[in-house]
Amino acid sequence: MLTELETIVMSGTKINLDYFIREMLDDEEVEDIFSYFKETDRDDLDEAIKELGGDYNEEDIRLVRIKFLSEMGN
Repeated sequence: MLTELETIVMSGTKINLDYFIREMLDDEEVEDIFSYFKETDRDDLDEAIKELGGDYNEEDIRLVRIKFLSEMGN
């Protein structure tokens, strides 16, 4: 499902996952992951998982990345 959401957002469609993300992460965690994507020069999911993986699981990182791409990329 995450792969499908990533494809949808990469095609230019905005989506709002805030309601779902709030169920899984608190605001500080979302801000931490979101900030990582704002500050990095590359959109490399594998690198983000290496960097953030000690604190967050892959699904959390991917969800916030989708939020980031939807809000900042479109």
